[in-house]
Amino acid sequence: MRHEVVNGIRVACRVEGDGPSVLFLHGLGGSHDDWFRQLPAFATHYRVIAPDLRGYGASERQEPFTIQQHARDAAALLEALGAPRAHVVGLSMGGAVATELALSRPELVAGLVLANTAPEFELRTWQRRYMGFSRLLLALLLGVGGVARLFGKAVLPAPHHERLRLRLLERASHTSRWVYIASLRALTRWSAEDRLGRILAPTLVIGAEHDYTDIHEKRRWAAKIPDARVVMIPGSRHRSELDSPDTFNAVVQEFLAGLPNP
Repeated sequence: MRHEVVNGIRVACRVEGDGPSVLFLHGLGGSHDDWFRQLPAFATHYRVIAPDLRGYGASERQEPFTIQQHARDAAALLEALGAPRAHVVGLSMGGAVATELALSRPELVAGLVLANTAPEFELRTWQRRYMGFSRLLLALLLGVGGVARLFGKAVLPAPHHERLRLRLLERASHTSRWVYIASLRALTRWSAEDRLGRILAPTLVIGAEHDYTDIHEKRRWAAKIPDARVVMIPGSRHRSELDSPDTFNAVVQEFLAGLPNP
């Protein structure tokens, strides 16, 4: 791990490999370790950059924990690492950060991968309200470990996923409940739905067959992005990078291979 000072805080990140830069952005409650099944595979042909977002992992905990601030941090990190342009891969909340980065700093984003995410997370449906309030209540009462214990079984339910669930639980036990809650609130107040038409980067939208939102919804909003394609990973749930790493990696690598180097 290395640390870079960006926007006044120390950000921890893993940097491996040589070649065109690929920035991996983790989801809510996560860390760079979420990508442990991607980084070795991509580092053979790319320079992979996987930070702990502000407040998570080994990065400093300093407000604000908004999507916009995470995007500013990501931009500053790329500049600090001498990467004037990169492909950006974001999962869930990391997809929101990647979207915001592509909109606010389009010159930095050569290719965009949005995995199991959405252009807004407002609590408009009963399913989103249930998920949002249950996560909030669990975080308040049991900490982020309680959230990971419940939702880990939902997104990684198979018996052979037990080691993955334990890995997520161990990491979550070190995550501040207040950072998590602040991030959850910021996420539900962020939206890029009406700005998708301004995304300039070629975009790959990845949807899991059993994600929280179905593939038809992802196709609906992806159609607003000028140069976007949608791929579904069969049998996968919200954590496709973990439950279907070979398919996930192959889909992303095929997409990036068809783009000019940043």
